Amino acid sequence: MSANLDIELLRTFHAILRFGRFLAAASHLNRSPSAVSTHVRRLEELAGGRLFERDNQSVRLTPLGQRFQRQTAELLETHDRVLAGLRRREEPLRVRFGISEEYAGKLLGRLLPRLGAELPALELEVLTDASGRLAGRLRRGQLDLALLVQAQDETPYDGHSREIGGTQPVWVAGHGLRIDPQRPLPLALHGQGCPYRQALLEALGATGRRWRTVVSSPGATALEAAIEGGLAIGVIDRARVGPTMRVLGPAEGFAELPAHRIRLAFAPGERPPALERLGELIAEEFRL
Repeated sequence: MSANLDIELLRTFHAILRFGRFLAAASHLNRSPSAVSTHVRRLEELAGGRLFERDNQSVRLTPLGQRFQRQTAELLETHDRVLAGLRRREEPLRVRFGISEEYAGKLLGRLLPRLGAELPALELEVLTDASGRLAGRLRRGQLDLALLVQAQDETPYDGHSREIGGTQPVWVAGHGLRIDPQRPLPLALHGQGCPYRQALLEALGATGRRWRTVVSSPGATALEAAIEGGLAIGVIDRARVGPTMRVLGPAEGFAELPAHRIRLAFAPGERPPALERLGELIAEEFRL
């Protein structure tokens, strides 16, 4: 008896690989956890064996699952590309997208080629700013969607949003900077509205440590230049720590900072299909 490989089953399989958990994949796909489990069972019936090994924390591929991943990744990509080419050309849609500067370069480099293939009528206007300011623009209808960085204990954005990743801010300094405990700390500060600025100032306030501003900027480029040049201490994502920086910890008097989450948030109101698809592509392509 012949069998067909449902493309939605493949989409579920690769979502689990991306997010590392069934529950997170279900949230990303807007499906119930039981539906995701059903998809996996159907795939395993077709494949003739188990694709995943699971425990309470994560999932990992079996040898069969690894072969299945290699064989299906290109198939899923080809399917989406062909389908996009067959879709009727839509009227131009202008979308205003907000994002922090430090994430914009890498994300747009991966995102824009896919937009050209899948959403050729979409006109993307990008605004870089601090997350707090971007959230305000969303609420006022000045943006259509945005990537927001928020502390784990912060109330999520009050519009439609979903978590697509997490970050761990860390204290950093250049290798040449020597910290004098008798003098105010020289700081490279994110601009107003950035949650990392708030986390840094709250941590210093809790210890009563004195500080002074060397540079303040809404973007990461100026801050990282001051840090790498040995002029200031700052807070950045652990994933952005480069070879010219060193991480500062409790042994040097710097407490661990709280983890943050990254949410993809939409402005209130109706969302056209192209905007929904753009949100899906952003979630798929976002990496720290």
